[in-house]
Amino acid sequence: MDTLGNISFFNNGEPIIKAKELPNPSYVCILERKIISTRPSALKNGGLCIVSELEKGEMQPYSVQIDGTKIQAQAVGQRLDTKGSYPCNIISSDVGNMESIFVCNYGEKEGVLTVFGSSDGNEYKQQVCIPFGTIGSNVDANDRQGTSHAHSTTTITSTSSTMAVCCDLGSDAIIQYEMTTTTSNTDSEDVSLQSIERHRLSSTPGSGPRSLSVNPVHNNIAIVSLEMTGEAWLIRKKDDGYFEGIREPISLYPDNWPTDGDKEKNYNNGRWASDAVWSPCGEYVYAAARLHNSILAFRLVEDQSSLEFLQRVSTTGITPRCLCISDCGEHILVCNQHSHDLSSYRVNKNDGTLTFVNRLEVPNCACVKLVRPENIG
Repeated sequence: MDTLGNISFFNNGEPIIKAKELPNPSYVCILERKIISTRPSALKNGGLCIVSELEKGEMQPYSVQIDGTKIQAQAVGQRLDTKGSYPCNIISSDVGNMESIFVCNYGEKEGVLTVFGSSDGNEYKQQVCIPFGTIGSNVDANDRQGTSHAHSTTTITSTSSTMAVCCDLGSDAIIQYEMTTTTSNTDSEDVSLQSIERHRLSSTPGSGPRSLSVNPVHNNIAIVSLEMTGEAWLIRKKDDGYFEGIREPISLYPDNWPTDGDKEKNYNNGRWASDAVWSPCGEYVYAAARLHNSILAFRLVEDQSSLEFLQRVSTTGITPRCLCISDCGEHILVCNQHSHDLSSYRVNKNDGTLTFVNRLEVPNCACVKLVRPENIG
């Protein structure tokens, strides 16, 4: 993506990783270059970790080399079993001195959160595996809530600890885990990772929390995308570090949506929210509404107690699954999964509104991340 928001391909559009190498890739996380690193790993200069969204979930790390307009990726180590099925989210985060990868397995029988770690620059190893249980909230028992479904994880790091916050769509719960590292003895580099469940915040029954994004400036505030009711929910951390709801969720759909004649009404009454992201300045938040195929812009009011609606724009495609905002806050990208394209928008930093820039054909695009090439190549 250039400075105007125009998007184009590396390698003339040729994939750097093909399906025969990693079938059905869904979500990717970026491993950025470490400014100071003495570790011998092939990934110390950055790379990618990608999950294979199949019944037997797998994860594969890759190193990346960039030379001008050409980019190459090479698998590092063996594929890792994610210990669940249909992994749909992956993030990287340091926990203490351990570089950690969090994978959410959506699952058929239950959702599973699996954490991999590397503390010495070698290959990632499984550290924590948390099954969420075979019983969901059962509000939508025949489809998506007969069991738990781990959908996404966000980490919040303070000076004293790291908290992993996981959205369980199947159980209508937002679960907080305290993550800690221990060593076998003071002279050993044998580091292990542990998790302790600390808190559960229940969302409205049948709402299906999908993703959570913490405000980058006001880090006691977060936005939750409620997939099944098609809403955005503003929550905040209390003094004890645990989240609570601030007020009732906001619908992402017009009041008259869908009408009786709309085919979209046949799927969950036309409600199917996906992603939500904050601007780097912390003032604006953007949320995507599938089926209606739109992005909504909101402003966080001055007392941080509610959101003010600013704008609704078309995604110019079908089924916006993932949003990504640039670190400068000037551009947003959206994956339109079922129209097979990626759209870019320019952000007006004075009022938070969006203007469409251009689009790029990308088959079944499910996840997009922005990274400066010098940070991974």
